[in-house]
Amino acid sequence: MQQLANITVTPKPGHLFDSWASAGQWLSNMQLSGFEIYPHGCVNAKDIPTGLVGGFHLQSFPILTPLLYNDSKRLMQIFGDWKTVEQFYGGTDANHIVNVMVSQLNLAAELNTPYVVFHPMDCDMEHLFCQQFPWTLNDTLNACSELLNLALSQSHFKGWLLFENMWWKQSFRLESRCEYDKLRTLVNHNKCGICFDTGHMMSTNSKLTNETDAVAFLQRRLQQLDLNQEIKTLHLNSNLSSKPSNHEQHSTCLSHHSPSHYENCNGFWEQFDVALEHITHLDPHNGFNHVELANLIETIQPSYLVHEVSQNSLFEWSRAISVQMDCTANQAPAPQTEQMLGERLTA
Repeated sequence: MQQLANITVTPKPGHLFDSWASAGQWLSNMQLSGFEIYPHGCVNAKDIPTGLVGGFHLQSFPILTPLLYNDSKRLMQIFGDWKTVEQFYGGTDANHIVNVMVSQLNLAAELNTPYVVFHPMDCDMEHLFCQQFPWTLNDTLNACSELLNLALSQSHFKGWLLFENMWWKQSFRLESRCEYDKLRTLVNHNKCGICFDTGHMMSTNSKLTNETDAVAFLQRRLQQLDLNQEIKTLHLNSNLSSKPSNHEQHSTCLSHHSPSHYENCNGFWEQFDVALEHITHLDPHNGFNHVELANLIETIQPSYLVHEVSQNSLFEWSRAISVQMDCTANQAPAPQTEQMLGERLTA
């Protein structure tokens, strides 16, 4: 099993490194095999050291169907004007989304990455807080498979295509194995599998308040799903229930009968900031701190384990990964003072 960390590539390696050389040195000091990269914008394979890449996360389009189906009415309701549409997606029609996916799949092939991760999901601003989306899971799976099939048919990527579970309703939540079986029948690719995200699965259970109960819940869900052999990559992070955010004052959807979460916002981008705050609150990507994870890892037996935790600073990120690595090794996390971790990172 290879252990990785995730970073965004622009083509700069994330926001905490000044160069790929320093990023590679950090990997070595942390005893990690590589990065699961999330390329954003125009990135060429020559800009990225192939030896540091262990996996590839495809770009996400969380508000997918309005542009995929060229629904001008919905696009204007959400974004207000075409300039904002272009700023958000990078383009103004379905061809743009397909072309982005083709480009990313080809980049993954050029980097010889063993897998790519895709979020089968759809969302919108209006129903984000209440999660009562006016479409079905099948609608989402059909739209995502349509996008994937168009992109795959035009790319030369031959590696693993992994579907990552989300916590949004009417998206790929892995509430039953039927969701995966449905995708397998819809997507035209021989090598499909699952990227299992522990934090996203924990987000589907609001009653979890401690890590021991969370791990027990994850084990139960894995047993019920009976899909362990399909899980190639594990995104490891913790997400325990917490108090509602400042904007989560009620559970009803936006309508003339209820106050808007965006009532003090001026335009789409201020609304988007409110939405991001809400999502970050519910999906903080914390690291596991004090629970034994070896049995969970043994149950799944992934080929790749990605320590997908928040990256507020290099010290905090490194410490969170170090503690989580100790948890997976079935040993008590060692105390991580700034001096001790600094010595490790500069060794």
